[in-house]
Amino acid sequence: MPHYPKPFFKPKRNTWYVEVERVQHLLGKHPEGIPPPQKRGTEWIAPREILDAYHTKMADLQQQAAFPDVASDAPPAVASVLDEFIGWLQGRVAEGSKAPRTLGWYTKYLTSFLEFLRSEERGSRELPSLTADQLQPLHIYRWADSHTDWKSGKRGAMTAVQRAFNWAAKAGLLKALGGRSPLVGLEKPPQGRRDQLVSPEEYADILSWVKDKRFSDLLESSWDTGARPNELFTVEARFVDLANARWVFPIKESKGKKVQRVVYLTDRVLEITRRLMVENPTGPMFRNSDGKPWCVSSVKCRFQRFRDELGRRKLVALGLMPPKLKMLTVAQRQVPGARETHRRAVLQRRKQVKALAKQHGTKYSLYAFRHAWCTSALESGELDAVTVSVLMGHKDTTMISRTYSHLTQRKDHLRDAARKARPA
Repeated sequence: MPHYPKPFFKPKRNTWYVEVERVQHLLGKHPEGIPPPQKRGTEWIAPREILDAYHTKMADLQQQAAFPDVASDAPPAVASVLDEFIGWLQGRVAEGSKAPRTLGWYTKYLTSFLEFLRSEERGSRELPSLTADQLQPLHIYRWADSHTDWKSGKRGAMTAVQRAFNWAAKAGLLKALGGRSPLVGLEKPPQGRRDQLVSPEEYADILSWVKDKRFSDLLESSWDTGARPNELFTVEARFVDLANARWVFPIKESKGKKVQRVVYLTDRVLEITRRLMVENPTGPMFRNSDGKPWCVSSVKCRFQRFRDELGRRKLVALGLMPPKLKMLTVAQRQVPGARETHRRAVLQRRKQVKALAKQHGTKYSLYAFRHAWCTSALESGELDAVTVSVLMGHKDTTMISRTYSHLTQRKDHLRDAARKARPA
């Protein structure tokens, strides 16, 4: 007697499905006004509307071919493929082979893509009925173009959807398509590149502005080691190998979860590490003045403040600073509405100064420090590309030559190298 699958509920999506031959079929949203579904043993108790949709779906599948082999020949829905991929990622996060932020990154873009498909289907509140064989790269292009606020994230967004269908092809969910993803020929925008190269003079200027020892510890450690920002944010005392002056990250807490990441320390960073190990024996070592671990947002705010300060200095040097408004005299304050008008003028000047400072200032980041470390290491002539790639945590020199090295900005160094290649 064949085993007939039962409807099941996904609370996060508030949606009912039925799975046949590893392909999930949409039954519909949980009806409004009905209490949340409950389980009887291992089976969900579905409301009448969902049961009707379930029987209709099973009847349709039986009409296509003899049950239960029908599903293997039917192209899965796009929503089902993306949902399966997210479920697979959740399992990898649970076992520790993927980071939670990786799951969050994919979920953000895949959810956005499904919402776009909903809007394309005349505002339908149901999940899209588009199947994998109907999906075209054009759908991805339209979705990416609809987000005019994405300045540099379009490539990553398109990669997220393409990656989900590549996984589905390998997992056997796209047999109806010959085991091939419909997005194989997807053309994505070129990979962005950070061209900013922080000089030692700029670094010294930044340090002179920083009055907070906790932030300067972070900056000095980034400048001296070239470590990834996330490695600086997450390193703990238990990762420290004082005898060999290094941080040793466990494999499951290293980028990629495949190779153990090791960061070697200079004498200055080793001294900082010793001190922070005492201050923060558990949890992340690098913390701000509030005792919270540094993160992308908090570091970004500090660099934005420095950009504004640097911009104000340039405005003064160039004579572009808007003139200050004089304080109102006693007589002027007696005029009705004068104080409010003056207050608005002051606020308007502040906005103008901030906009000009942002325009003339320079925005830095910890990744710019990492790029500067790589370029300086190669320029020194003491380290070969293989050694530099190992110190930076890369498996080979490809990433260095393509992304991190900014030797093209070092004209004097390249001129000397050319002369050495063909000495007189």
